[in-house]
Amino acid sequence: MPHSSAQTLPRSVASLLARLRHQVRRYIVWDSVLAIAVVVMAAFWIAFLIDYLPVRVGGSEMPRSARLVVLVITGVIALGLVWRYLLSRLNRELPDDSLALLIERHHPEIGGRLVTAVQLGETPRSGDSYSPTFMRQVRQEAERQVEKVDLDRVFRPEPIRHKVTIVVPLVLAALIMAIASPQTFGRAVGRLTLFSDSPWPRNAQLEMVGVEVPIIAASEADDGATQLVTFEGNTVRLARGSNATLRVRAAGEEFGHQIPDLCTATYVDDEGNRGQSNLRRVGRVIDGYQSFVLDGPPLTSLADSVTISIRGLDDRLNDYRIEAVEPPAIAKMQMQVRYPDYLRVFHNNADFDQQLDYQAGVRIREGSSLILTGLASSPLGGVDVVASDAGSGAAIGTSETTEETSPTLDAKIADDGMSFSLALDDVRDATSIRVVPRDADGISAQAAYRYFIGVVRDEAPETSMRMSGIGSSITPIARLPIKATATDDYGIESMSISMIVRQQPGDAAAGPDAGNAETGSDPNAGEQSYSVSPQLDREGNTSLTIDLRDLVDNEVLQPVSPGATVTLNTLAQDRFNLAGEHVTQGELIRLQVVTPETLLATLERRELEFRSRLEQAIDETRRLRQSLTAIETEAVELLAPADDGESDGNDRPDDTQTDSDGSNNAASNNTASDQEEFRSRQRVQLRIRQAELQAAKTTDELAGIVAGLDSLLLEMVNNRIDSVDRRERLDEGVRTPLSDVVEEPFPNLRRQIVQLERILMATQTDGATDDGSAGDGAENEPPADQRMRSAVETAVTTNDAILLQLSAVLEKMLDLESFNEILDLMRGLIQDQESLLDETEEEQSKRVLDLFN
Repeated sequence: MPHSSAQTLPRSVASLLARLRHQVRRYIVWDSVLAIAVVVMAAFWIAFLIDYLPVRVGGSEMPRSARLVVLVITGVIALGLVWRYLLSRLNRELPDDSLALLIERHHPEIGGRLVTAVQLGETPRSGDSYSPTFMRQVRQEAERQVEKVDLDRVFRPEPIRHKVTIVVPLVLAALIMAIASPQTFGRAVGRLTLFSDSPWPRNAQLEMVGVEVPIIAASEADDGATQLVTFEGNTVRLARGSNATLRVRAAGEEFGHQIPDLCTATYVDDEGNRGQSNLRRVGRVIDGYQSFVLDGPPLTSLADSVTISIRGLDDRLNDYRIEAVEPPAIAKMQMQVRYPDYLRVFHNNADFDQQLDYQAGVRIREGSSLILTGLASSPLGGVDVVASDAGSGAAIGTSETTEETSPTLDAKIADDGMSFSLALDDVRDATSIRVVPRDADGISAQAAYRYFIGVVRDEAPETSMRMSGIGSSITPIARLPIKATATDDYGIESMSISMIVRQQPGDAAAGPDAGNAETGSDPNAGEQSYSVSPQLDREGNTSLTIDLRDLVDNEVLQPVSPGATVTLNTLAQDRFNLAGEHVTQGELIRLQVVTPETLLATLERRELEFRSRLEQAIDETRRLRQSLTAIETEAVELLAPADDGESDGNDRPDDTQTDSDGSNNAASNNTASDQEEFRSRQRVQLRIRQAELQAAKTTDELAGIVAGLDSLLLEMVNNRIDSVDRRERLDEGVRTPLSDVVEEPFPNLRRQIVQLERILMATQTDGATDDGSAGDGAENEPPADQRMRSAVETAVTTNDAILLQLSAVLEKMLDLESFNEILDLMRGLIQDQESLLDETEEEQSKRVLDLFN
């Protein structure tokens, strides 16, 4: 803007100052523009090289944040230059006197005329005393000097030249790059201006495929299967402890890229641990891609979150993060068991009968229904469950399945996701359950939780039956005392005792209606049946008597004739109702029906057996007496005191000095004597114990005879054998005396034999003196040999009394045998008489028939 002096200055001077003012402003603009261009172009090329050159050596581009920092710094510097070098300088005033002074500084030959003319030409001027002539003269001289002024001398070209030497090469290089490779220039501008994040093209091209992890499923059919988990925003979440495989692929020549020979992974976990691993090349090039896998650290047993970068040739895959998260776990498993109907004697309306925590080895009752409730450590998104038969391995379940998959159970997840439940109905076999919990992101436990539910099977009931006082043969009117037992682990529903009577074929006594009893036997088979269901006590025992005579009298059975066979058995049934019924048949008892005479003859033969056994017991008792006598001889000799007068004449008790050889001989003799005494004591003790065993054996033998006689007597009663005198003689003459011997004399004899051993052992431990006398504590007690002799004599006396009693019983049995022989003779005579009568009647009938012929 022209100053006020311009109106009074000469035109040439004013024009010179105006041109100088314009050139100064243009100089400022060019200097500022070049300075800003230097900063911008330098920042462009520096940032470009930092962003691009690392890529050529396998590095990575500048991240967006770094590029943003470069852009911001460049903008700040450019704005600072605009303000300092452009705006602030352009806003400054350029007065004429300053411009004139600037000209005269570079043109000293003007000699101040231009500045004087400018300053004197300023209006208004107060206090000026210059004359107009002087003023005119000054202006004229100034006009003459204007023609000599060269404005280029006023400006310094070096700053502009320096900036141009910097800007021009940078701009030319940018132009060359833009012309030669527009894509590269455009990508550089886009990346540095943050309009694009596309990476720089590389010789190699790596692509992240994802992470391959094994599928943890409840079904064993899925064991070994894997699934590919892809990265979302360079991040993937895996279960802690999982074994994963990182998969990367490299583009090949089909896509214009070079396949790296080696790919390297560098990683750092959240704890700062760093490492490096090489990826393994897998297979060949497929569809133009070569696969690489990382199946080692840090993905083996993943313990912590890790950030991985992959480098292959000049390409990189940066900052792929694998986050390790805790997989869901089953903290506790609870069981609710509902028993099957056959166990629920007293029904209730409860949903379950038993609640317990799962423990290894748990077992439930066969046919029970089961509800499993699992408590999770974290919210669940799903639960995979498969139940299979623990024995056969066959899967069981309720959900629909295909041929490739195993059936799975439907698990119900609670609303809060912290628990789930699954139901098993009618569990009859041991069941193995595999459970795999998953969270909302699909991350599963790294191993299936296995639960084994054992089954306590309902066993068939057990039943037994025995008969007291009945042998293998019975009479047609016998009483059959029965004691039966039926037991089951969960109680007996019913028990029956059945009897089947089979007549001999062609037996007329059975009659044509023998099989038409109410019990439903087959008439053609000559069988009759009878069944009864007795009441059992709390222990499952029962006792009853089946009376054949009463059954015949009450017309329940047809008369039973000799020769028939009676079969008894038991049937027991429990409450089991799942698959069929548990019915158990006891052991069969077969009885042969005979005449009373035949049965009596059988009993007499048994009496002969008892007599033989009694004779053997008497012989053993006699041998026991001989053993006691031998014990007395050996024990008294052993325990008798030594004779003082039988000392060796060569002994010299008065001599104070003895020969050393004599001392050794004496010691040897004493040792041999002690050993001989010890062996003798052992022989006596062995004889005493053998005698005790013999007495016990004889006692047991006699007790067996008594038991056999009791059974024989009871058998006579149950079979209703009309022989009261025989029973009384057998009971009072044989059975009762033998029972008295077993109950009193023999136990007393055994105690007396035991006392012999006590006396023998007391002499060894009570500190007896060498002369056989007792110690100081038993001065009034007789010597050991006398006590032994007295004890043996007492035992022999008892043994003799037993022999007398047994001999008396034997004589009674011989008398009974003679009586039985007489009875047998009488029976024979009666049978002969009956046979003779039958033959006589037959002969008479024949003669009568001959008369008619």
